[in-house]
Amino acid sequence: MSVTPSSNTVRVVKHALGQTQVPIHPQRVVALDPVVLGTPLALGIKIVAAPKQFLKLLAPEDQPQDVQDIGFVPPNLEKILALKPDLILGSITFHQEIYPLLSHIAPTVLVNNKSIPNWKDVFIQLSDIMGKKEEAEQVLSHYYDRLRKFRTVMGKRLPQTQVSLLRLTPPDSIRFFTKEGFAGNILEDAGLARPASQNLDPQATLKKRGGGPIAYDLSNELPQEADGDILFLIMSDPKNTDSQKTLQRLLSNPLWSKLKVVQQGKVYVVGDYWGCCASISANRVIDDLERYLIAD
Repeated sequence: MSVTPSSNTVRVVKHALGQTQVPIHPQRVVALDPVVLGTPLALGIKIVAAPKQFLKLLAPEDQPQDVQDIGFVPPNLEKILALKPDLILGSITFHQEIYPLLSHIAPTVLVNNKSIPNWKDVFIQLSDIMGKKEEAEQVLSHYYDRLRKFRTVMGKRLPQTQVSLLRLTPPDSIRFFTKEGFAGNILEDAGLARPASQNLDPQATLKKRGGGPIAYDLSNELPQEADGDILFLIMSDPKNTDSQKTLQRLLSNPLWSKLKVVQQGKVYVVGDYWGCCASISANRVIDDLERYLIAD
């Protein structure tokens, strides 16, 4: 993806599906999925519409005001048209087929997220598209400053601390997050170790049970693979009845109580922001690392 100056009001963006003229300073942005939602919000750019289900990735103080819910897949095109956006952001994975329709509504740029890009690369690309690259670099500088302080406080404990990640999704999905992807990138930047079961690249992850590029299924027979010095259980809504059933499935495994991390009381439930996607969520992950690895 590249950006070329065109005039005083627009610039040409080359991306996976061609090139698009986008406003230099967009004022009414539609974000179609979580991959692109966090960036404009972090940079103070007005979002007029997004899938409501992904706004929960944001802390209450970061919630944007007056954002219309357009659904996820497929998005409500009529509602998007009525909002008169000046820029639409989405991803190849979810929106490639409707790209021509979206482009007739407003300038549309889709991020190529099929190659599992590092979230920071996507953040910089999108910020450049919206004329906010300098501001984005400042945001990332703050991110790295926080992690430097974290590493300093952790000291000698840092490389010896193995962080295990399990994602629980109703009705019965329990999956490891490996070292790629959003959370894996942050833990690597923080200098934290991962258990051998999760210290896997995408190719190795794909070969595991139910494997995708960044996650694979936990086996009922091998819960010990979840062991570590600290274990984060990632759940979208821990109080939800279906979520509780998924959690109970894990806790009822007779081998669960034998895990070192369970016996030491180092298992913590955290939110979906561990799964995606930009600096706002990344800073919430750092909040958790500080809370459970330092303050605790």
